[in-house]
Amino acid sequence: MAPADLSELKGQLEDLLEKQLVRPSVSPWGAPVLLVKKKDGGSRLCVDYRQLNKLTIKNKYPLPRIDDLMDQLRGASVFSKIDLRSGYHQIRVKEGDIPKTAFRTRYGHYEYIVMPFGVTNAPAVFMDYMSRIFRSFLDKFVAKQLYAMLSKCEFWLDEVKFLGHVISVEGIAVDPAKVESVLQWERLRTVTDIQSFVGLAGYYRRFIEGFSKIVAPLTQLTRKEQPFIWTDACERSFEELKRRLTTSPVLVLPDSGEPFDVYCDASHQGLGCVLMQHGKVVAYASRQLKNHERNYPTHDLELAAVVFALKIWRHYLYGARFSVFSDHKSLKYLFDQKELNMRQRRWMEFLKDYDFQLMYHPDRDPRFTSRFWQSLHQALGTKLKLSSAYHPQTDGQSERTIQSLEDLLRACVLDHLGSWEEILPLVEFTYNNSFHASIGMAPFEALYGRRLKMIQERMKTAQSRQKSYADKRRKPLEFSEGEHVFLKVTPTSSVGRALKAKKLTPRFVGPYQIIQRVGPVAYWLALPPSLSNLHDVFHVSQLRKYVHDPSHVVELDDVQVKENLTFEKFPVAVIDRKLKELRGKSIALVKVLWDAATGEATWEVEQMLREHYAFLFPSKSVFGDENSCCWGGCKTPFPLFFPSFTSNHSNSLFFPFILFSLNWWL
Repeated sequence: MAPADLSELKGQLEDLLEKQLVRPSVSPWGAPVLLVKKKDGGSRLCVDYRQLNKLTIKNKYPLPRIDDLMDQLRGASVFSKIDLRSGYHQIRVKEGDIPKTAFRTRYGHYEYIVMPFGVTNAPAVFMDYMSRIFRSFLDKFVAKQLYAMLSKCEFWLDEVKFLGHVISVEGIAVDPAKVESVLQWERLRTVTDIQSFVGLAGYYRRFIEGFSKIVAPLTQLTRKEQPFIWTDACERSFEELKRRLTTSPVLVLPDSGEPFDVYCDASHQGLGCVLMQHGKVVAYASRQLKNHERNYPTHDLELAAVVFALKIWRHYLYGARFSVFSDHKSLKYLFDQKELNMRQRRWMEFLKDYDFQLMYHPDRDPRFTSRFWQSLHQALGTKLKLSSAYHPQTDGQSERTIQSLEDLLRACVLDHLGSWEEILPLVEFTYNNSFHASIGMAPFEALYGRRLKMIQERMKTAQSRQKSYADKRRKPLEFSEGEHVFLKVTPTSSVGRALKAKKLTPRFVGPYQIIQRVGPVAYWLALPPSLSNLHDVFHVSQLRKYVHDPSHVVELDDVQVKENLTFEKFPVAVIDRKLKELRGKSIALVKVLWDAATGEATWEVEQMLREHYAFLFPSKSVFGDENSCCWGGCKTPFPLFFPSFTSNHSNSLFFPFILFSLNWWL
């Protein structure tokens, strides 16, 4: 801690000891402490009880919802607020649990006698205590000896600040002091910054219409495996949220005795709804679509918005008569439908618990037929032709274009068997670059005054340019008589058919000698008897030059095969020995080298090798000591003689193998 914090900690400990709220402890428990700033500028001593909270049985006493507390203020015009002085410290801890509250500091080890801040059950216990005290009479406030802090109490006010809100007779508004710092918030640079900002904005989401749609670009950056790229959409979302937070409306307090109106809407960006009463907004609600919901048809999306509104405002609407407004006309006949899918049936079971009427609220407005708009369109040279729904005769040019696009889409869908939305850009490109007899050219040419350069034309130009560059450095392939060349093999060529070439057959065979040059681009080759049925003159493109390299020539080992097509491999030398201890006896094993070139060696039974390959175990060594090569019981260094063998690479070289000074401690 900083020196100032240590001084504050020491002063608070002395104050707690003087008030007999803590006492010195010898408990095996001990938690660290920290100081938290209070609203009045002071510091509150808190203890980090996270490890204790993990072992504590949780108290499930219900805590009140902030919205429920505010709804109870409907009709109030005068407000008062009482703040208890260290409210948790006015509840005593059970004697047997006092050692568990112990905490350690630089100035000693202490334990709380009263309920401290930071324990997991403190909010539930305190709420239970307050509910019992204020259940019937406010006079029990004195009888229970609870003490308030006068400097933090407010009485007989027209409006009061409570949990980040300003409550008045007009309704609920956002506390300006809580959101004034939002205007100075710098651009978000990390996922943590986004989570902090969205968390603050989410606390006031009931004041922001279309909150989920506005915040969608920011929440995309918080997903796993999503690169953090700050786009223009993120910047617009960030600025719009700041503006909405600082200019949020005043929401009225709901009256349970009056009817509610619910307005619902849905799109492919999310679901949104508004709860209103007497034409005034009570709350906004919205959320983004889940992945599977993006595949819903329009009818199901609009119905999902209604279900979402009824679920989130169940405590207002259940048991009350209300109206639901939607701009989707088919929902008006929802309860008269004869055929419903499984999703709609499930939602119908949910909707039957509510007493409401579905109303059609069209998204049209008479303002477009006003005198101002008529004058504006007349000045622009636009003819306004009004029509009702499903009567497109007033816009014949657009409808004719749509018919042509439908024909193109129908053909593409039949060929590609996919969604028409995926191939719509291709259809648009085709339509705009096709010749139209009515205008004598393509729409693209009519709009821009030039023809569209197709990709194929650009590719041909690029290929021609690359070919000219390559031809400058290209020389014809030539061979001389007597040279050796490889012959190319392809499954479709005559050589491939003669060799019965498969997919993994070598690409070239040979080498074959050139006998004579036939013309400028053909050569006569000396083919082996296996290819005698082929024409022996080949084009130069079927040949590749052979460069002789003696290291590529590998001599085959001389293997003596018996009449039954088997061969016997003889050992070369014994290179190691060990004893394998069994339950009743010991078996001597020797490591035998079978091939000096590859180093192939195996462990074999010594007795069997002595019977078949006695030359591996000479009776006398080169030093004349009969015991020097004895395998059993030797405990002194001894030399071994190994017979010489013939190298695979030369018949004239002999390699005597002599191993000196092997220590066998058996």
